Order: sequence, then C-alpha cells, then structure tokens
Amino acid sequence: MFLIFLCVLAILPKTVRYWRQRHPRSYRLVSIGSICLIPPYFALANRYFRFVSIWIGYALANTYILYLATREPLYPRTPRRVYQWFALTNKVSYAVFVAGIVLFALCFFNVAPRLTDTERMVESSLITVFYGLYFGLMSRDLVTLCSDKMAATLGYASSNGLPTKHLPHTVCCICGDGLGYGSTGTDTGGGLLHADAAPKQSTGTAEPTHNLDCGHEFHATCIRGWCVVGKKDTCPFCCEKVDLTPFKQSPWDRQELFYVTSLEYMRFFISWQPLTLLLLTGIFWVLGLD
Repeated sequence: MFLIFLCVLAILPKTVRYWRQRHPRSYRLVSIGSICLIPPYFALANRYFRFVSIWIGYALANTYILYLATREPLYPRTPRRVYQWFALTNKVSYAVFVAGIVLFALCFFNVAPRLTDTERMVESSLITVFYGLYFGLMSRDLVTLCSDKMAATLGYASSNGLPTKHLPHTVCCICGDGLGYGSTGTDTGGGLLHADAAPKQSTGTAEPTHNLDCGHEFHATCIRGWCVVGKKDTCPFCCEKVDLTPFKQSPWDRQELFYVTSLEYMRFFISWQPLTLLLLTGIFWVLGLD
C-alpha cells in the first residue's frame, strides 16, 4: 500500500502538469469546480454554518459578475466593473490573510498573554488565514475565466490565442477603454457591444498606462490585474512573454506576489489532495486492499 501511495504521489504532479498544458480548459474547469464545491461540502457536513453563509454570499455576488462578463454583447462598462470587483476581493482576501498571520504570530510569541494565550485565538487565526487564502484563490480563478471571455468578446483575443480584430493604439484590449483618460463608453466596433452604447467621453482624469516589451500599451491597473491577480505571464493581445520585474519593485508588490504563490499551495490542499485520496481509495478498492 505504501508503494502504491508513493507511485501515485510521484506520477500525479507530472500528470497534472501535462493535463494543464495539453487541455487547459478542462483542467481549469475541474480545478475551479473542486475548489468551489469541496470546502463547502465538508463545511456543511461538519456544521460550519458561518463558512457556508459567507460562501453563499460570495457565490451569489460572483454569479452576477460571471453573468455580466459572459453576456454577448457586453455592456460598455462591464469590463471595468468586473476588474474593479476582483481587485477589491483580492485586496480584501489579502488583508484577511495578513490579519490571520499577524494574529497567529501574536499567539505564537505570546505577546499579549491575556488576549492571545488561548486555543480559541490560535484557532481563529488559522481560520482567518484559511479564509484569506480560499476566497483569494476563488477570486483569482474566476477573474481568469472572466478576463479570457471578455477579451474574446471584445475581439482582441480568441480561444486559440490569436486576435480577431486590429487593436488601435488608443485602446486597452483588457478592458476595452481608451488609453490616457478614463472613459464612460466602450468601442462598439465589430458589433460586439451594444449598438446603443454611448461614444467614448473623456472624464478629464489621466490614468497611468504601462508598456510591455512587445510594444502594446495597457492601463496600469488592468495589466497589473492580468499579470499579478490572474498570474499570467503573456501579453493579453499577442501572447508574448511578459517580464514581471516591474511588478516586483516595491516591498508591497513582492509581498503580494508571495500571497499569489501561497494560493497555488492552497489549490493543492483544497483541490488535488482530496482527489488524490479519492484516487488512492479507488485503487485500493480495485486491488482488494483494506
């Protein structure tokens, strides 16, 4: 039995890596499905109703966001609203994660014995860290789905990675808004957006932009969300590799990238570890092992 366990652990990472490279769509759907369904199932089975209540509220809000992002044609302001929502959820999840780490450190070093020298405080800190990682992971996976769908709908990208229409130098292909200034409308070219959408109007507020090595320009907040929150290392238009060094210059950026890396470890414990145990159980049952 132990040898079977070691073989599964040795083969599984390579299998998952091959699956992700060859069939990214099915890999993403299975990963998101397991992340969204496995924790609430165990929480409901063990009567953790607080987590179930938070999960239901979060799921309802994201269902509405997914509905907006997958509509064809898109409303003019939908891309900005979607990215603003996921930027907010990412910041809140990160703040909850940091709060849990700080609380655990206070308990571990016994800084305030009257407040932290209790098992309840340690348990609360670990639960807080879990909340920050879990909902951050959900946000990251969902924003990936929304960004790919909206980019394809806007016509600047497709499922095979090739753009379906020309990208003007004055347009950010991630959100569809004009560069340089915030706008209240989105280009209706190609019939992808509502025909009655208002034309672009400058709000008078300059918005920072960022140029990639490939020469394409984006809103700084958009490309940061694409690369850091969504953890993508390619240009959303031409799929050329992106140098992530500019996003690691400040200590805050490095800490946020550490948080994003922690989410990948969380994915293993939430998604692939239960599936691994299920696979092992099936193998033992087929071989007649107890």
